[in-house]
Amino acid sequence: MSDLIKAAEELYLYGFPLVVTEATHWGTDDRKLSHLREFPTEKIKKVVRLNMDTLYSIGWTQLARTPYIAHIPKITERYYLFPIMDAYTNVVESIGTRTPDKAEGDYLLILEGDNIPEGYENYRVIRLKNSLNAVLLRIETRGKADYTLANSLQDKFEFRPVYEDRVVQSAHEAPESPAEYTESLSAKEYFEIFAELAKENPITDERYEEYFSLFGRDKNTGNFEYHALSDEQKKALEQGRKAALGIIRSGIRNNEYLVRRKGWFAITGGIGVYGNDYVQRAQTAYSGWGANIIEDSAYVAGIADDDGERLSNRHSYKLHFEPDGYPHAAVFWSVTLYGEPSRYPVPNPIDRFAINTYDLENGNVRKNSDGSLDIYISKDAPTGDAALNWLPAPTNEENFSLTIRIYYPDELTIRGEWEPPSITKI
Repeated sequence: MSDLIKAAEELYLYGFPLVVTEATHWGTDDRKLSHLREFPTEKIKKVVRLNMDTLYSIGWTQLARTPYIAHIPKITERYYLFPIMDAYTNVVESIGTRTPDKAEGDYLLILEGDNIPEGYENYRVIRLKNSLNAVLLRIETRGKADYTLANSLQDKFEFRPVYEDRVVQSAHEAPESPAEYTESLSAKEYFEIFAELAKENPITDERYEEYFSLFGRDKNTGNFEYHALSDEQKKALEQGRKAALGIIRSGIRNNEYLVRRKGWFAITGGIGVYGNDYVQRAQTAYSGWGANIIEDSAYVAGIADDDGERLSNRHSYKLHFEPDGYPHAAVFWSVTLYGEPSRYPVPNPIDRFAINTYDLENGNVRKNSDGSLDIYISKDAPTGDAALNWLPAPTNEENFSLTIRIYYPDELTIRGEWEPPSITKI
């Protein structure tokens, strides 16, 4: 691989989360929080692997045009999380139940170097490097019967620009799936979008500024003219794009943050805050945009059974939690099923996409007499008592995966030492 192609590959990986974030941003109103009032379903494809445990509220900033204010109320009824994610998907602030010293109050979000506007001197100031940032409010919701309370809590949060008249609404149509849209872009389209976005959301690693300059991007103006490139440069961008997409599609690569236990992978770090691990950052933007830092919610991913065979709708499975083997969550936990390779919840006749703590408390699923729990996973509904604990497998995709989310995990979980449940064929 030539040095020019390698530079294009590295540059593509660096910019991938930025382009996915912008595509996710298109079609939104940047003057307020947009609330999802119900759990997402398989029909919502804006973000892959959405959780089915919290109600979402999403807001966006245009800090190059105006600061934003956020009001966070005092919340005692529910676990909540108010993270701020920059344009490259780094969680730059995480406010919520876990951070009682940094929770309720009035906040001013402002671009680094800008002056605080008059009248906002007493606000808690959060300075950000990017113009584009996403606020991803999540509120714990204890089943559909809990919507009324959760909705009322959503309405207590405030998020708006200081100067509303300066906000410019994008003319781009929102793609159904931002990640799929991004991977479909040609090299020309991709690097033109990347270059334009980087004007207000700067590349902070000088090495990648140098890579972009190899393809004619002006460091001072940020301008990039694809039509002016040589055939060799254009070919390198396209070959680098293909190579980088192969890496992104291959899945999680950094074994430093993975603990494997049979068919499960416990993720012990490297998401939410990525440092200079741009491969991990790009792969996460592709497979789970908006991931939290592990201190707020830990992730354990299951892709195979106890024999090491890929989870498939050709088989039926039993997911078994021992009486003392439940996830170590200070708040609650869940198991969610996603089709593969789509990475979306799967349509099913009972509209069940996940089983969580509150399904146990509400009697939607039932423990065994010894306190253990069996969840039955299959394409067709099981018979008898097992039907109550059925988590449907996909009918339109052969393979699927499971994600255990552990909200506000303990140190044992964060270190990857908690033992996930067994997955056996039945």
